[in-house]
Amino acid sequence: MTLKDGIKNLGLSVLYGHKSDENKYISWLRSQGVRVGEHVHLYSPWTIKIDTQRPWMVEIGSNVHITADCSILQHDYSWAVLQHMTGEVLGSCGKVHIGNNVFIGQKTLILKGADIGDNVIIGAGSVVSKKLEGNAVYAGVPARRLMSIEEFMEKRRNAQVREAVSLVQEYEAVYGHAPKKELLREFFWLFEPRKLDGLNRVFADVLDLDDQGEQSSKTFSESNPQFDGYEVFLDYCNQENDS
Repeated sequence: MTLKDGIKNLGLSVLYGHKSDENKYISWLRSQGVRVGEHVHLYSPWTIKIDTQRPWMVEIGSNVHITADCSILQHDYSWAVLQHMTGEVLGSCGKVHIGNNVFIGQKTLILKGADIGDNVIIGAGSVVSKKLEGNAVYAGVPARRLMSIEEFMEKRRNAQVREAVSLVQEYEAVYGHAPKKELLREFFWLFEPRKLDGLNRVFADVLDLDDQGEQSSKTFSESNPQFDGYEVFLDYCNQENDS
């Protein structure tokens, strides 16, 4: 860690305490009684709000990615309006369950009673208040099913080349030369030779994300790149730029 990183981390710790770091936040949540699985990631954790008024009412599975500005609530104080009208106290609370292998887009609001299945992607800005079946993609207010996870996988496969080309073209427009291949760390599947020995460290780390190294390495080794090396891919980008 550099001195600059150390100063930054110290500043975050002073400002945000247990929310300054995802590991600290997760440890704190567990200490309160929230059930949290393994390989859970909280991006910009100081912006994420997880209701711990009744921590035992929140369960988060493994391999869950919660991005910036998301909120998870398991109670509702709207009954304060009714109390003012009649004097009645009509408490409101509901369990929140988030399954395994879930991605939650930025500024998503998860309300009491939400039950999210396994292998689910939730688009940014969504509101979830009920059951979302597993193996699907959802988005909207309220969140609605857009497609199956298999359909989304095929969509990503089809879009990957186009988006990688755009990355290269825009980089060249800004900096005047092609990017090093490491900057396309999420797109190396397109052009990197299928040799695990000596694989670029940046790409090897991507294969190993969330301890998926064994499965990803096997799939990588048994597949074929779409382009015969990075230079061939750059040539393709230039041809697309000229067309």
